[in-house]
Amino acid sequence: MKQTLRTALGTLLTGSLLALAGAASAEGAQEGKKVIFLGADDICEYCAVYNGQIRKLAAAAGIDLEVVTNKFDAAQQATQIDQAIAKKPDAILLWTIDGTALFPSMRKVKRAGIPLLLTDVQPDQKMDDLWVQYSGGNYEEQGAKAAQLMVKAFDDKGMEKKGGVILITGIIGQAQTISMTKGFTETLAKLAPDLTILGSQPGNWDTGTSTQAAAGLFTKYGDQIKGVYAAEDIMMQGVLIAAERAGMDPTKMAMIGGGCEPVGIQNIKSGKQYGTVLQSPVDEATYAVQSLTDYFNGKEMAKSHYVPHPMVTAANVDQVCKPWPKD
Repeated sequence: MKQTLRTALGTLLTGSLLALAGAASAEGAQEGKKVIFLGADDICEYCAVYNGQIRKLAAAAGIDLEVVTNKFDAAQQATQIDQAIAKKPDAILLWTIDGTALFPSMRKVKRAGIPLLLTDVQPDQKMDDLWVQYSGGNYEEQGAKAAQLMVKAFDDKGMEKKGGVILITGIIGQAQTISMTKGFTETLAKLAPDLTILGSQPGNWDTGTSTQAAAGLFTKYGDQIKGVYAAEDIMMQGVLIAAERAGMDPTKMAMIGGGCEPVGIQNIKSGKQYGTVLQSPVDEATYAVQSLTDYFNGKEMAKSHYVPHPMVTAANVDQVCKPWPKD
């Protein structure tokens, strides 16, 4: 999730680059524009893939992109936004580490007259006058589709839709964590009202943290747990480790992740994880560069441009989940 993967990814990336290069040659207003991208550090695998892709895609579109990252520190990012404003770029592209905490910084960008475009994290849409467009995941939709997969897993495994479910979420208070949890809980309540959410713990988008979080919930609730929703596949990996340590068979449970990530693909194929919902860093980077290109070429732009989120099981994992590039 070696050479065949690289070949497939190379074909995908080449197609994306050619599409953007073609758009650039046809329109061209974005060529030479200075854009500062403020995002997340490569310490996160998803972030590393995104950062690599956006560099390549921006270069293909003729955009002069400066990439500035931080290790999920909202205070540091606020300082980085101040520094970006001082450079007076043609636009700022922001992967906000904490949408709510950074609203004051976004207002500074607006007062400076610099176009602000958002990627990956969508803050409260009531404040969307602060940015031109958000492109990236629709997290409430992802949560809702995870709930649909949860119900499908119960049906496919011949399990009665009664009992308990636990959640392993992202970082508490983050916009995407709130939206995913809302989408999941509300949809599950409609589709399977006899399934009870027993407990929830943050996995902080990390396998080790998720292992510890899930272990505590398995100890507390034991056999009452019939299903687990972990908001990202790397967190589901932690859940699976904890389940096996607790002597529980994940193949007999409804295990739903998110992201279509390499480890998720492996776990779905092994039968340990029932399903996931696609969110691709390649798609997100492509949408972000297209958003910039559309802006510089004066196109009409919706406030939100969401990447696709198909539901994935063993039946379609090879068709939907594309391998991530390694460099």
